[in-house]
Amino acid sequence: NVGDTKEVDLGSLGKHMVRISNMSACTTETSETACGFVVEFADIITEQPFNSTNTNVGGWKDSKLRTYINETIYNALQSDLQNVITTTKVISGHGSTSGETNFETQDKLYLLSIEEIYNAEASDTSLGTSKQLDYYKQLGVSETNYNDLIKQYNSNNTGWWLRSAFNLDKKGFLYVSIFGTFSDSYADSIAGISPAFKIS
Repeated sequence: NVGDTKEVDLGSLGKHMVRISNMSACTTETSETACGFVVEFADIITEQPFNSTNTNVGGWKDSKLRTYINETIYNALQSDLQNVITTTKVISGHGSTSGETNFETQDKLYLLSIEEIYNAEASDTSLGTSKQLDYYKQLGVSETNYNDLIKQYNSNNTGWWLRSAFNLDKKGFLYVSIFGTFSDSYADSIAGISPAFKIS
């Protein structure tokens, strides 16, 4: 059921909780990231910058963090879990760089977008390509109801990255703050990593 949790062992990255965050199908959405059986980490695995330099050019698609998540974190998952994770079509937004459009990638693991959590009219060019996950919809999460978005790393409330590039500059990505509100931060800042994946 949506909201059910299970512990997974990531070896040197520790043991973490995942939860079922979505089970409903999509209708008109073009990103598959909130379609069907979606599992999300309920806590934060580790902390990393989005990029080694302060830029959102290339968005999630070309980011250092995407490589880290789909190599280091994915490879740390137990093989029985890897075997049931499906490759997912991921649409992600871009910053203010002239000529950039929304990006499409094929990922095993991906970060959530702001739309998938808050269903908010926020600074993300990919709005309308996905939908709010069932878990957050059932909790009534919004821009004014966000207490359930707080996640922890080593028992401390920690902000966590979204895949949404901040569309008003060439430097930032959106993230969920330690309070559960959304904001933006420079790409070379440190924030929590809490990805999602789809089960085939």
